[in-house]
Amino acid sequence: MTSYEPLLAHPWIARVDRTGTGGLVVTADPAALAVRHEPGRPPVLGDLVAEHLEHWGEVYDWTYRSGEGTHRADLDLSGWRATDTGEPLPADHMAEWADRTAELVLRHQPSRVLELGCGTGMLLHRLHPHLKAYVGTDIAGHVVTRLDGLGLPGVTVVRAAAHEINGAAVRTALATMGERPDCVLLNSVTQCFPSVDYLAAVLRDAIDLVVPGGTVIVGDVRHSGLLEEHYRTLEHPAAGAGPGQRAAADTELLFDPVTLAAVAAGANRHVTLSFFAKTLTGDTELTRYRFDAVLHVDPVVAPAVAVHVWDTMGPDPLAVLAGLARQGDPVKVVGIPNALLTPAPAAQSGAGLRAALHGTQAVVLLDPDDPMLLQAAVPAAAAATHPDALAGVGRPHEPLGAFARKRLTEVARRELRRAGLTVPEDLTAQVPSGAGRDVVSLARDAAGADRAGRVALTRMVPGAHEPVSDDMLAHLPASIRRFDEIALRALTGLVGGVVRPGAPRTVEQIIGALGVAPRHEWIVRRWLEVLRTEGLVRRDPDGRLETVASEPMGEDDGAGLDSACAALGYPEQMAIFFRTALARLPELLRDEIMAQALLFPDGDLLTSLSKDQNNVSNTYLNAAVGHVLARAAATRPTPLRVVELGAGAGGSTAAALDGLGDAEVDYLFTDVSRFFTMTAEERFGDRLRYALLDINADLVAQGAARAGADVVVAANVLHCARHAGRSLRWIRELLAPGGLVVVTEAIREHYLVLATMQFLLSPREGEPDLGVGDRRGGTGRVFFTGRELPAELAEAGLRPILELPGSGSPLAAPAQHLFVAARL
Repeated sequence: MTSYEPLLAHPWIARVDRTGTGGLVVTADPAALAVRHEPGRPPVLGDLVAEHLEHWGEVYDWTYRSGEGTHRADLDLSGWRATDTGEPLPADHMAEWADRTAELVLRHQPSRVLELGCGTGMLLHRLHPHLKAYVGTDIAGHVVTRLDGLGLPGVTVVRAAAHEINGAAVRTALATMGERPDCVLLNSVTQCFPSVDYLAAVLRDAIDLVVPGGTVIVGDVRHSGLLEEHYRTLEHPAAGAGPGQRAAADTELLFDPVTLAAVAAGANRHVTLSFFAKTLTGDTELTRYRFDAVLHVDPVVAPAVAVHVWDTMGPDPLAVLAGLARQGDPVKVVGIPNALLTPAPAAQSGAGLRAALHGTQAVVLLDPDDPMLLQAAVPAAAAATHPDALAGVGRPHEPLGAFARKRLTEVARRELRRAGLTVPEDLTAQVPSGAGRDVVSLARDAAGADRAGRVALTRMVPGAHEPVSDDMLAHLPASIRRFDEIALRALTGLVGGVVRPGAPRTVEQIIGALGVAPRHEWIVRRWLEVLRTEGLVRRDPDGRLETVASEPMGEDDGAGLDSACAALGYPEQMAIFFRTALARLPELLRDEIMAQALLFPDGDLLTSLSKDQNNVSNTYLNAAVGHVLARAAATRPTPLRVVELGAGAGGSTAAALDGLGDAEVDYLFTDVSRFFTMTAEERFGDRLRYALLDINADLVAQGAARAGADVVVAANVLHCARHAGRSLRWIRELLAPGGLVVVTEAIREHYLVLATMQFLLSPREGEPDLGVGDRRGGTGRVFFTGRELPAELAEAGLRPILELPGSGSPLAAPAQHLFVAARL
């Protein structure tokens, strides 16, 4: 018997690898870390998720028993201790904390509350006199017995975990309300959750449960964006571990507003979110590093809100804010530095803002994008934000990964001893890459993918050292601007030929004058909107358009185009295509010449498509994709199951295979065209499998395996979807537990592409336009914005966990981005 067999027989262990020094690495089975949401029933928990919850149950059961009888009934502070000293938090501070939370709940005027994780009943005692009915749940049996035995009118307390909303005990208790609750409350409980997947399962059931207009309140959340700041504050010169190491070892779940918005976006109902800052008078970790969130379910339409920026409100912005609050009109003030976290001029604490706004309807908020900033809104309804406005990549800190590694190491040692085998000194455990891990590991993953991309760029940048630095890429933004300027001049000149200054025409008249083929009309409409946005075309009160300026392409534009193409890594053939297409726009619009004929002048489709594969953006992103796949292959059972959609000419495929190296992989190359699958088979041979799949139809119905992929790759293909959200939901069905979606897409509209390549995307007669059913609908845009794409992912139940390049890098100028998302 090998040393592997007893380990692989354990249901938590999916893989065992020997290290070069004779040690062993065991890999967790993704199913043991999964949470499978089942509407109408409690979610199905993976074994390690269930064990994590049992661990916290034991901790709190012991904590509550130890403190029983030593505290006031309405202020039982069992377990509440300061992180830095280990001493109990001051009772008056905790009383204020409980009062503020009750105030937050009652502000929304609920009458029937379900509290998940009611603990020792601090909020129960404050809320029940104001309610018709209250149901509380907790996992500590003896506090449930004690609280339920108080005999408070309208109060029922049952033993249940947070995920058991749809369990028999909670359902029976809720039936006594007579109606569904109008508030579900989770206060200071989410930090005990193992993962964002578990949080999402709980919140989805809570959102489904409340009545329209109700709320789900997630209170006392530890902000993941302040985790390292917290440990930096606690750091002592003699401490062995730095703040990063201590942050990585934190055993609680922390998340940020962006992560919560992604969870809310995947709900079955319309949800908006408000994020409230702590306004406690004492300066403690509760005040500095925590926030409260309110999810408004099927809310009434929010009022239009005027927005003011703090540092533009004069020498005394606090007085201006107080005046606005007294007026009572809907307003939001943003950009207020938090005095507890930054010494910035005019900084204010949450308590200071609350005092200044006393007697008004104003509320103090947390800036959802920057935890160092506060906001204020009048009235509270003005605080609500749609999840789309927060769409992006969150940075949660999930304790499940560290917990799983510790338990897997213990289990592996035990199983080896039971089998009479030697336990190597070097025995470690790992969890699958992606979700479920600590904030430091996620940052390390992003840095690794970024470095892989920069290493790949080394061969493109003369004199560059590996990896390429931003300094060596500083020319990229100017080259992109040159592209835009050349395209705008070409479009202005074209439109100026049929629309003269002082002689406005309707859009339909312009289309008619240009002789536009019906299938290309959408392109001209988009051109006109872009020209209007750029101030080159003006719309009169009757909706007619006239040119403001008409500057034809100059002779230097050809040379400028060549130099910009070279700087961005495009070959000479692409510069020729762009130049020719711009010169022949009238014929392209009339369908007298096809864009394909210009792009593929020799009829060699594959070679022509490959022209665009090795520019700066694609080189960087493809190498980053290869790194993501390599990490997935190293941390999952073999073979790694990959499905690539819209693989086309195989540029991303080749980069993925380069990244995977000799890893064992089951790689399914798919495209809508048999031409590409046959060509790929000639190129890649039997290392890959090949199939026809169309992202505009149900992928499982086309023959793809449900839950059969560890990674789905969609490189520059989602913009071809008629409804990206629907396509992403079909993609989600392909993912196994722990599965990842890897997407590359442009997140802005490049005017040169709009003026040339866009002709390739005009629909055939009778086909709907691209994006007609998603967030692009009605805009005429082909590409998503930087908020829209992660919003589509989140709404489809795919949480973005990585995005590259960073916004501060010159690599962001081409606006080609990599998104990695995990299935929720």
